[in-house]
Amino acid sequence: MEFEKELTYQDSNGHLVVLTEHVLAVLEKYRQTRRQDNEAAGILLGEKRGQHIVITDLSEPGKGDLRKRNLVDRRGKHHQQKVDDCFQLSGGTVNYLGEWHTHPEDFPKPSQKDRTSWSVHLKGGTPKIVLIVGIKDFWIEKMNGTSSFKLSFCQ
Repeated sequence: MEFEKELTYQDSNGHLVVLTEHVLAVLEKYRQTRRQDNEAAGILLGEKRGQHIVITDLSEPGKGDLRKRNLVDRRGKHHQQKVDDCFQLSGGTVNYLGEWHTHPEDFPKPSQKDRTSWSVHLKGGTPKIVLIVGIKDFWIEKMNGTSSFKLSFCQ
């Protein structure tokens, strides 16, 4: 998967979600291209700019996380520490925006387990972004309460 400097997606209302170059470079490291590669997960951080979202940072897998070929559980305390640090260093402009994880498939789609987890953990409040990193493509969706919308790639 070759990345531009950033990738931009939009929802059905034309609201944009931008993945910055830094975020794309980190996600690239965790693609499951080999049989021995385990799933990886983290959280997405960034800013809301009006109705648009810019994802500028993320947490990476680390100590305490459970990682298997077809299973990941983000358990490490470092994920929350990353949220706290980014929020503080940015003066409150960088916040938690959602979650990411990988799947060992070319064109990923959320599993029923993914959907159940998202509906339990990401309900209410402001819209959240969920991102699945596949071998050749991303699945990216905006969750807003009980509704969710797959985002379209903007060329």
